[in-house]
Amino acid sequence: MKILLITGVLAVLALTDITSAAKVPSNVLDLNDKFLDVMNEGFWMVKFYAPWCGHCKRIAPIWEHVGHALADMNSPVRIGKIDCTRFTAVANSLRINAYPTIMFFRNGNRIPYEGERKKEAILDFLIKSSGPVVAPLDTAVKYSELRKTSDKDPFFVYVDSEANSINEDQLFKNYEAAAEKLFTESRFFRSKTLTPFPASVVLPQKPAILVFKDGKHYIYDETKNPDLAGWIESERWPLITAVTPANIHALGKADKKLVLIISDLLDRSNLSSEAGKYFKMAKEAANLCHQDEDLHSKFQFGWLDGNAIANNIVMGEMAIPCYALLVFNDSSYEYFLPSDAPEKTTPQSIITFLQTIASDTVEPMGGRTWPLRFRRMYYDITTNVYQMFQAQPVLTICLFGVPMVFIAVITYSICSADFTVDRDEIYPEEEDYSDSEMIQEKENDASGAAGGGKGDIRKRKQKQRRRESERSLIEDDDEEEEGGDEDDGDIDMNE
Repeated sequence: MKILLITGVLAVLALTDITSAAKVPSNVLDLNDKFLDVMNEGFWMVKFYAPWCGHCKRIAPIWEHVGHALADMNSPVRIGKIDCTRFTAVANSLRINAYPTIMFFRNGNRIPYEGERKKEAILDFLIKSSGPVVAPLDTAVKYSELRKTSDKDPFFVYVDSEANSINEDQLFKNYEAAAEKLFTESRFFRSKTLTPFPASVVLPQKPAILVFKDGKHYIYDETKNPDLAGWIESERWPLITAVTPANIHALGKADKKLVLIISDLLDRSNLSSEAGKYFKMAKEAANLCHQDEDLHSKFQFGWLDGNAIANNIVMGEMAIPCYALLVFNDSSYEYFLPSDAPEKTTPQSIITFLQTIASDTVEPMGGRTWPLRFRRMYYDITTNVYQMFQAQPVLTICLFGVPMVFIAVITYSICSADFTVDRDEIYPEEEDYSDSEMIQEKENDASGAAGGGKGDIRKRKQKQRRRESERSLIEDDDEEEEGGDEDDGDIDMNE
């Protein structure tokens, strides 16, 4: 017996050692209520979650990968997570109402993260957020590194003049103010000379503000665009940007209609395929649009990976082979579809189509009228339920089926219940009156009402005595009948 006990203890200890050895070390800090005391110190990236939340469970491994990546980069950003079901004081103080909520804390400033829940997107956000709002650009090497990613991530540069002036100070203040709002999404730099740039960068005057994207550079013209912040908001996107649910509304803030090229990522990557040729043709149209100042101020090109977002816009299934085009106004939810077939579309036909939209000669579809709002609400509900059923059929059936069965049982019970009541339960037999008594009582009540209250009371007492006497007579008759039966029985026995 002792040998078995010792063997069991050793087995448990061995399993404990194996479990401890298999546990992967984490760079994500488990935070508690004390976080409120240190959140204004340094850089923090925190995930607020609930253990029962399915979205929180899906992002958990991504969060661990982000923690390891930051540790390898020796980043000053500390990454953590807080269980809001345990530490409710933190959730209430920071007004956390949805899970998961991801928030970046920069020396006391709170910046919510609303981008894609992917490792690369989160790291890109942290690199921009933890750096200076306006970083120095002073070497050609650094400029070359920035140009490598400018096709996907444009950057702005403020070039100083040799002599400081009041106008220069004001222009830089406006530039810095715009950078304060967008430094987590775009890159902003300042250069004192043109030394880092190639010879092709020629400035008509200094100070100047430039944006580098798609292998080109564009200079800010204050005479044509007095609103510097609006110009930066408009130019911070690439020529054709990837449109996702996370950035489609941010694209709409530029007061431009979105020209969406719908294609599959794998198909458009193959330039010999029909989708690849169509995307190349659409890129030529985007270049033509950018060269036209009027069209460039009204349209922004983007591409969709698949037709999920397009289906949500049109509230239906877009029957496309592998590529198509859709023009969408995010502020009004109106959209336009070209009449040309995709295989017959050319860059010039797209430009002509955009010109007709800009001149308001094409009737838009969709909108925000009340019937369409109700239709969109119905579409969103049915689509979400269908997607839930595809992902978790058992959970969806339990979530919607059980309440429906419960309601059906209650409804059936209410409709099939018998609410009839026996009259004898309300009016016992001993209180029943004959028709003559009821007539007599009504006559007495009428005469009593005419004669006064005393006569009414007197008649009621008389009526009560009469009823009692009638009951006593009935009881006496019953006793006599029972006595007679007993006497008859005695006579029979004597005989």
